This record gives sequence, structure tokens and C-alpha cells, in this order.
Amino acid sequence: TYPDGSTGTVTAAGDGSYSLTTPVNQPTGDVVATATDAAGNASTATTVSYVDTTIPTAPVVNVTTNSDGSLTIAGTSEPGSTVSVTYPDGSTGTVTAGGDGSYSLTTPVNQPTGDVVATAADAAGNTSAATTFSYVDATAPVAPVVNVTTNPDGSLTIAGTS
Repeated sequence: TYPDGSTGTVTAAGDGSYSLTTPVNQPTGDVVATATDAAGNASTATTVSYVDTTIPTAPVVNVTTNSDGSLTIAGTSEPGSTVSVTYPDGSTGTVTAGGDGSYSLTTPVNQPTGDVVATAADAAGNTSAATTFSYVDATAPVAPVVNVTTNPDGSLTIAGTS
């Protein structure tokens, strides 16, 4: 039994040796092994503690600009890892990658030109190298709303929103 609770089976060679590789990265936890002979007799379990020291692969980062100037950052990372993103304005966001490794988050405000930097941390606290995406703000600002009022003396008061 692997640390994540999944299991594997292998048949030992004639000299008793065996080797088994897990299909996915494993978290910190116990590896439990038993041997069963041809007659179905099982040994007592042997438990070995495993500490995850494997650094996750740097996350894949895709950046999409939304109509309001905010950014959606989406990509893939190690399943279950915490993806931390620093936006061009210096603010940050975090999200947990799903079981398939996918993640997505949207900035709360529009962003200036600058770097989007993402890292992934696994449950054991191992942190990946950073992935940097250079973002260029090409979203034009919304046209201003202008209200013009003529004052009694002929001057104008111009007010609005932008």
C-alpha cells in the first residue's frame, strides 16, 4: 500500500527480489508491504515511513485577458498542489490544483503590464521553480462618460466618470 492509499502488486523473482514503481508521485506517509505465497499464506506487514522530498514540476501558466481588464490564470500543476500566483500589480492569489492537476483563478482587478509568476507547493511543503509569463496590458480603458452643464455666466462644468 502506497502513502496515498493506492496499492500495487508484483511477483518476486526466484531469488526473492522484487521492484515496483508507483504510477504517480506520492505524499509523505507509510509504505506497507506483505508477501503472500502460492498457498495464500500472508506474511506480517512491513511498514516503512516515506518522506516526500520531490520538488513539484513548475506549473504551466496560461494568461487570458478579460473584457474588464482582469486576468484569468489557468494551467496545470501537480494534482492537489497549492498554486501561488503573483500578479503584475504585486497582489497574489492561491488555488488548489484539482485531481487532474488543472487550476484557474481570476484577478480581482485589472492588471498593468508586468510579470505573472506562479509556483506550486505540494502537501509536504516542497516548492517548485517559478514559471514567469510576461503580460502586456493591451486593453483600452473604457470610454469616459461626460456630462456638460452650462453655468449662468457661460462657463462650463464638465463632470463624469472614467
